[in-house]
Formats: sequence, structure tokens, C-alpha cells
Amino acid sequence: MKEKIGIFGGSFNPLHKGHIKMANLAIEKLKLDRLYIIPVGNPCHKATKNFVDGIHRINMIKLAFQNNPKAYPCDLEIKSERLSYTYETLLEIKSKHPNAIIYTIIGEDSAEYLHKWRNYDKMNELCEFVYFKRKGYKSHPLDLLHIDAPLFNVSSTMIREKISKNKPLGEYLTPEVEEYIKINKLYK
Repeated sequence: MKEKIGIFGGSFNPLHKGHIKMANLAIEKLKLDRLYIIPVGNPCHKATKNFVDGIHRINMIKLAFQNNPKAYPCDLEIKSERLSYTYETLLEIKSKHPNAIIYTIIGEDSAEYLHKWRNYDKMNELCEFVYFKRKGYKSHPLDLLHIDAPLFNVSSTMIREKISKNKPLGEYLTPEVEEYIKINKLYK
């Protein structure tokens, strides 16, 4: 049987419980052997205001998934000096797992413009895209797999706003991630 690998990328700025639930659901529903959780390095399409250093984002991922043997925090993009493109990351993962079935997991917000991603056609030959529905977005023209899941009413932007106003975060962050943010005075 072929190995099943998932790639779950994002800013994870910060990583929240919605991300964790999505990762766990992807592992379960797609029957993944391994899920790479990859924080973006130098994003090609997002503003970087309030964008904390990659080392903090990978550390938060490591803390949140420390007890999940199928979740693999991956610093591939944050170690790179170049702009981050999913295609290059996909090629790197494929080189490590040449015979695996690879799923690239995205949110519905990304699915709306997926056809505009750099090398989308080539990526489509290397992996299967899977999306999670996201509040405020509608289905899109591409024929993609999706994972039925509840809509997670949380976003990293909302969490950063709450941090700046010293609001409680327990509903949105694991205790380890919340403590890491406090100790390192992130998003202040």
C-alpha cells in the first residue's frame, strides 16, 4: 500500500485550535501516514505586518503537536531565503517520498484562487488538493476534494487583535502556545 502524505501550509501566525483540528481531521479522514505542517517563510502573497519570525511559528507548531506521532512540523520554507511557493515545497516533499500519494491541504479561501498559484498545473499532477470550508467563502469552480468539518470560527488575525488588547485566549490557543506567546512577548 502506498504511503499517504499530507502537506498543510500556512502562516500559522499564530497557530490556533482551528489549525490543530484541521490537521487532526486531515490525518483521520485522509488516513495519512504523515502530515507535514509547514509555516510559510517569505510569503509571496501576504502582507507581513505583525508577521513573527519563522522560528517562533515553528516552535508553536512543535509545542502544539508534540504528542501527535503523525504530525511533522517542517521548517523547510522558513529556512529558505527565497519567496515561498507551495510548488517548490511540494517538489521537495515529493523527492523525499517519490512513491507516496500526496495531498495538499488548504482552506476554502485559498481554493478560490488556487488556479492562479504559480505552477498550479504542475502541482495538480504531483498532488491532490483538499480543502476545508471556511466561513464567508463559497464553493469554487475547481473540482477538489473537501473534508466535511465544522466551520472553525477563529482566525489568526482575530487572535492577534485579542493579544494586543490583553483579552483571554484559552478558547483559541493551547496552553503551551499561549504560554509561548506570553514568554516571548509576541504580537504586542
